[in-house]
Amino acid sequence: MNILLYIIIFIMGSLFGSFLTLATYRIPLKQNITHKRSYCPKCNHKLSFLDMFPIISYIFLKGKCRYCKSKIGSRYFIIEILSGIAFVILAVLLNINIYNIRIEQIAEFGFGVLYIVFLFLIAGIDKERHKINKGVLIYGIAISISYMLYQFASAEFNTNRFIIYLVIVAIILLLSIYQMQKKGKDEYELSILIVCIIMCFFTYEVATIFSIIITILIIGIKIIVNKILNKGKKYKINIENQPIAFYLCIANCLTVLFAYTLYLLY
Repeated sequence: MNILLYIIIFIMGSLFGSFLTLATYRIPLKQNITHKRSYCPKCNHKLSFLDMFPIISYIFLKGKCRYCKSKIGSRYFIIEILSGIAFVILAVLLNINIYNIRIEQIAEFGFGVLYIVFLFLIAGIDKERHKINKGVLIYGIAISISYMLYQFASAEFNTNRFIIYLVIVAIILLLSIYQMQKKGKDEYELSILIVCIIMCFFTYEVATIFSIIITILIIGIKIIVNKILNKGKKYKINIENQPIAFYLCIANCLTVLFAYTLYLLY
């Protein structure tokens, strides 16, 4: 029966993944993500239910639009699978069992899902546009405060820890607003700091620090590889063009998964 439960959770995760691919495309364009029907970005034809069923539709349509035959990016397929896997891993981490499901587990799973959505949106938008959307950041802050209130209600609340985080976020937001008024553009680095604070809310300080270290290593390795591949040519190292938030979100997921694996082994 547990296998059936995890299959249902995987399907639910893949459905969220399908929505996230839509959201990462529409949010930067300031399009409605809830009330406007899905459509093909190439021919603008509205999609039917059979066109939007996660994973299966992509396979049966052979990665092409049913109407204009344009190729559908593989990232849609990949994100739907990864989202489904992430949901299952979250359920396993929380030890959710169909024979003994507690309200606390359901609540933790719900907040975990909200956090996964935040990571996917931040990573997806940053990968495509090298930008951290302010609306997604506000969403991240909102779910962090909601999680804080939940922990307060369940008597698992560290007042000093969360007050410090809230003060830091408030200071960074004020700096961001000041920079926006002064330069007329968002400061990517300040947004990265807010993402790190939100990570601390959900995965705590040690996991966040390891996520930062892994991100630095990924960027360093990528620069070295590019330099080797472009040996003999002029190659300019440009840190500013690196999708730091994208790497940071991946690193955070890997860190949490690795930490839990060690916990099971030892």
